[in-house]
Amino acid sequence: MLFSVVAKGQIVNPNDPARDPFGRDTITKKPAKEEKLQDFFTRKDSVKKFYAKSIRFAEPRQFDLDTIAFSRLDTSIHNFQNYSPLYAKNNYYLSIGNLGLASRAMYPGFGNRIGFNDGQTALSLYEFRPERVNYYRVYSPYTDVTWISGLGKESSINFIHTQNIKPNLNIGVEYESIGSQGYYPRQRPKHNLFSAWSWYQSRNLKYNILGNVLFNSLKSPENGGETNATLFTEPTNKQHEFESVYLNNSLTTWSNMSLYLKQSYVVGARDTNAVYQAKAFKSPYSKVTNTIQYDQRDYKFDYSGENDEVSPTAYFGKVYYLDSLHAADRIKQKHFRTDLDLSLYGRGRAERFTLGGGIAYESINYTQFVQDSMQVFARNTNNVLLKGRIGLSIASNVDLDVRGHYIFAGYNIGDVSLDGVATVSMGKVGNIYLRALLQNVEPGIIFTKNRSNFHRYDNSFSKINSNLLSFTYENKLTRTRLSAEYNLINNYTYFYRATPQSETIAQQTGDLISILRIKADQTINFGHFGWSGSFTYQANNAKDILPAPDFYTYQSVYYQNKLFKALDFQIGLDVRYFTKFKSMGYAPELGQFYVGNGMMEVGNYPIADLFITAGLRRTRFLIKYDYLNQGLNKKGYYIVDKYAMPDATFKFGVGWRFYD
Repeated sequence: MLFSVVAKGQIVNPNDPARDPFGRDTITKKPAKEEKLQDFFTRKDSVKKFYAKSIRFAEPRQFDLDTIAFSRLDTSIHNFQNYSPLYAKNNYYLSIGNLGLASRAMYPGFGNRIGFNDGQTALSLYEFRPERVNYYRVYSPYTDVTWISGLGKESSINFIHTQNIKPNLNIGVEYESIGSQGYYPRQRPKHNLFSAWSWYQSRNLKYNILGNVLFNSLKSPENGGETNATLFTEPTNKQHEFESVYLNNSLTTWSNMSLYLKQSYVVGARDTNAVYQAKAFKSPYSKVTNTIQYDQRDYKFDYSGENDEVSPTAYFGKVYYLDSLHAADRIKQKHFRTDLDLSLYGRGRAERFTLGGGIAYESINYTQFVQDSMQVFARNTNNVLLKGRIGLSIASNVDLDVRGHYIFAGYNIGDVSLDGVATVSMGKVGNIYLRALLQNVEPGIIFTKNRSNFHRYDNSFSKINSNLLSFTYENKLTRTRLSAEYNLINNYTYFYRATPQSETIAQQTGDLISILRIKADQTINFGHFGWSGSFTYQANNAKDILPAPDFYTYQSVYYQNKLFKALDFQIGLDVRYFTKFKSMGYAPELGQFYVGNGMMEVGNYPIADLFITAGLRRTRFLIKYDYLNQGLNKKGYYIVDKYAMPDATFKFGVGWRFYD
């Protein structure tokens, strides 16, 4: 019973936007396949003790494959200190302040999901998403509670509970709350997220039905940044919470409700002599799958400038269309989609193949309002798309998987995506993944249509063309991951502001953008000491519209041991560093990051955090001091123009895990 409890970040986070939407499981422990797990129905009821290994889960994409690969909980305390989604997957996010505020990946990806895209991403890092809810299979009720506090400056709580009410029926719920005082005026987000799910599998294993319902409520005050440009260079006795900001009464609110349902039925004979589920159906066999999704969203920006120190034209630009001191811009969106897929699977000792195809239909009702209820733009549209998939084994250790999507009718007509991954398995030496992606997609509608208090535009942009080639080597035994990717992007669409007094506008460049990105991740333990390092290098020929540092690294050095044969602990130092680059700005009325002239340069400055993590039986603990080096050579730092980053802060956290 002395298993350490894992941090929330140690479980494969279903809502982590850094996860490859086309990719595979990247957790440190190899997923347990059904062929290596005893049939769930044969589990004896006499078992009284349960451990972390009794809990396993599958992602929704696993239900589109021929075999469901389950992942298990990672019970180590390693990396607990990186609980924040801003540090997901050793990536780094540009943020306008503390946890819960608008953010953007410093090294963004360029692959988009085919279909209607609203272009809203500022708070999407914190959302629960229906396609990323995990489905559990547990022998006893499982509960995980994690609470992190930054002494009022930051606070988050996460609660997960799931149980099998029957051997073939699982239900569960998850709740997360993010709220914090912040370090400067009007930085107190209030996010409440809820999800509930269920998974039923028939006893003959032919029929599966899984579904979830989500509710997201995200409220983020907007302060527009600090007005004091010499905040960290000139002496002052003013506390940061009393600094002047551009916006004193503005609020961004996101809310959405979504429903997700997936059903599948296997057509084919079952091998009654099979002991394991992976061998349950005779080869070849087919599967019919139907997926239904409904999503209702509401984006809102409220503004009152009566108490602001600067005029709205000085902050938002030269133009306002209805009211110079008040705004209540709103976007409502209803999105329905249904998919019908047919797959054929074949398995043999050396040969495997998958053939699949399908059709999908989506209906979108999109409306923009000003002054909360005055409708100024509405569009009812739809899309019809075709899908295809070919998977085959080129050799005994080489698999190829190619997927294609094409929209032949509707708003996004002509959008196309072709994504191929070749996997070379080399046993203990590791795996190599080769990927090629070709996409031609419509920009998000926020770039083409806008009717709001501060913006009016109607753009006719070309489709964005993205091409990617990537190589990844991964060895889970040595905990090594090396990757290189090359992107070619044409018709890249972005927001631009020529001067601080001009309007933020959407633009599209006709220049070809090329980006080479090389990344290395490695973890090494030597005795009681450990080191985890991540290195990223990027060569970019369009830094003026896609600003990012040439080099970024995350380094973690720690000492680990055990006290009294029961308390596992780590004491370590995390350091993040990136080279200097021109920062981006943030337009709260659009909820978009933008580039422009006059942006400050940021970077070339290390940020160090001291941490202690510990695990005792089913409980884990965190003590952390963020920004340890504040005041050594700088009083503070920026990542986004005008938005100062948090001060040094003491944090602590505690979590509990229950298996029954």
